Amino acid sequence: MARALAALSALIAAATTVLAQSPRRVLLVDLDDVGREILTATPTPELDALAQRGRTFERFYTAPMCTATRALVTLGARGSRPEVLCTGNVSGSNTYKLPTAPYESLAAVVVREGLRASKVGKWHLCDDLEILHPLDHGWLPYIGVMGNPNPSGGDWYSYPENRSGVMAWVAGSYLTSREAELGMRLVEQGHDLVSVSFHAIHKPFHEPPAELHSIPPPLDSDWKLAQAALQALDHELGRLLQVAEAHGYTVLVFSDNGLAGPLGGLKGTVWEGGVHTVLWAAGPGIPAGTDDALVEAVDLYATVLELLGIAQGPTRGPDSTSFVPQLLGLGGSKGHVIAERGGPAGVDPRDNPALWRRMVREDRFKLVVNQTTLGQRLYDLWTDPLETTDLLTAPSPPPGIELELRRLRALLGQL
Repeated sequence: MARALAALSALIAAATTVLAQSPRRVLLVDLDDVGREILTATPTPELDALAQRGRTFERFYTAPMCTATRALVTLGARGSRPEVLCTGNVSGSNTYKLPTAPYESLAAVVVREGLRASKVGKWHLCDDLEILHPLDHGWLPYIGVMGNPNPSGGDWYSYPENRSGVMAWVAGSYLTSREAELGMRLVEQGHDLVSVSFHAIHKPFHEPPAELHSIPPPLDSDWKLAQAALQALDHELGRLLQVAEAHGYTVLVFSDNGLAGPLGGLKGTVWEGGVHTVLWAAGPGIPAGTDDALVEAVDLYATVLELLGIAQGPTRGPDSTSFVPQLLGLGGSKGHVIAERGGPAGVDPRDNPALWRRMVREDRFKLVVNQTTLGQRLYDLWTDPLETTDLLTAPSPPPGIELELRRLRALLGQL
């Protein structure tokens, strides 16, 4: 036993030394609506190569909607907190802006510590007209199309671009390629934290440049268009990753939620298809392999800070837990993950509990509340990953299921 403990201590010390000696610069990349279904059905050689040389977290969880996941990463705080109120999307019908207080934004913390934080791509945390909002959260520069190509105006080849509070029109440049190239430029300039939020594969579905994909014509369905867009995204992501890893960056890549409904997905729900995505990581000291640790989007906040050598503190990511030990292959996992969706951004989900859809899962069991029908359902994800059999109504539930139900309900009751 003593020998085993000594070996473990040596491993931890070695990993910590590797982390301390790294350049401690981070590239954080989010992909839009890239659900597991389309990933398994579409050749993506660059993501496959990233999985081979890096670490893949197969049990990564997000919010079920774009805005809500971005809020989790930005603040490291649950969207149902009264200070945040972001469990749904922003839209043209409300004036919600993700607050800058009392919780400190990830980029703002990085800048306060004397480092540089820059962002490219989709914002989607306020109305598109609030062009200074990314800067209020600490990103400088911020360059990107604030919302989606529609209704923001333009399309995938011509679009309005916010350049740190100054609007310009870009014409004749494929949006995915431009986002990758802007990200490469910031990496080459050595910014400490570079965030690239790709718009792809979010609708409007479109036909990307022919040289960036291999989906055979005709592209006569939303599914084929989305596959082509995913391959184009994969190609351009590969270019970005090559530059970042050559410059010693630690790379974190994830999808913001599951596959969209028009493609047969469950985005917008707290079913597995809406919130269970994938996280890929690579960089100094990160061993290759697949990790089954439970990780969620809110944990990216604390993880990025630790990679950059920055302490958290009470207003820095109150719900965020660093998974740097798992990145370094040291094992362990948090006990549970949570996802939730209420009304539109800015609405307190407690005002209409029937519309507050929530889930909590631990290693084996998952509790779902108010999704599709009112009430609670319990699933064994080890034997029923598609969530087809509610254990609460099953004729022969596993032993101890009532205790498990009480425990999971208590975890949701903390929200």
